[in-house]
Amino acid sequence: MKVVKGPSSAQLAEKVARYLNVEAVDVFARVFPDGESYVRLSGDVRGEDVVVVQGTHPPQDVNFVKLLLLVDAVTRMGAKSVKTVIPYMAYARQDRVFLEGEPVSIQAMLKALKAVGADEAITVNIHSPWTADQSAVKLTNIDASGLLASYIMQAGVEKPLIVSPGKKGSEMAAAVASVIETDYLAVKTMRSPETGEVEVKVEEIEEGRQVVVVDDIISTGTTMAKTIQQLKNYRPSKIIVAAVHGLFIGSAAEKISSAGADLIFTTDTVPNPFGYASVAGLIASHLS
Repeated sequence: MKVVKGPSSAQLAEKVARYLNVEAVDVFARVFPDGESYVRLSGDVRGEDVVVVQGTHPPQDVNFVKLLLLVDAVTRMGAKSVKTVIPYMAYARQDRVFLEGEPVSIQAMLKALKAVGADEAITVNIHSPWTADQSAVKLTNIDASGLLASYIMQAGVEKPLIVSPGKKGSEMAAAVASVIETDYLAVKTMRSPETGEVEVKVEEIEEGRQVVVVDDIISTGTTMAKTIQQLKNYRPSKIIVAAVHGLFIGSAAEKISSAGADLIFTTDTVPNPFGYASVAGLIASHLS
């Protein structure tokens, strides 16, 4: 087995290779003057079971094209098999047709992976787990909720209230709460399909509790910040924010901190300053 270090996830790929005790293959990547992407493998993968690690976080389109090019390059060189590790799967939130005339974007992406030669796509906490049921390529979804739970416990909180900012993330909140052996609450949110504006409503909770807000993705931070602002009405003694994927678009981190978060952490599916919890071990366990 060899691990190919996609440009967007080179550090994570290196960690996975170390866990597996296999060679990590470097990738030379550049952009042509007209904006087109170029990639070239720096090692031989003929006859090997190859794992291409390349996240599709922003810039999503660029990183996804590089992923397709890498899979094509590996296939053309004569790899025995090709698995892709996509720590953060872009377009996963467009998992159905919400308004007439829309595509199902995630299924289009998975069809493209299959077309260039991928045998399997491995990701971490995809937005809708049932996406795998309709995928053109074998799709494996790794759950990092246990990893979040262990880092929450290391943060020194005792019996915190686990809060999910919306019904969508309630399963993850429940899983984290189960590991920590505490209770959880799903905040009521309403999002406009036309504008994307979010309305947040938090049920009454016990004052003075330690609270951990858990979500799969932090993007602009708006929903998270609104949730924290609502929670502050009940004077929590500490507010921790934990997420699997930390995109932190624009001033998201500042927005969340200003709202009242005492600590922010994520996994390293997306390179960011808060990616303290590495998913490399989880990925390596699946591959071994």
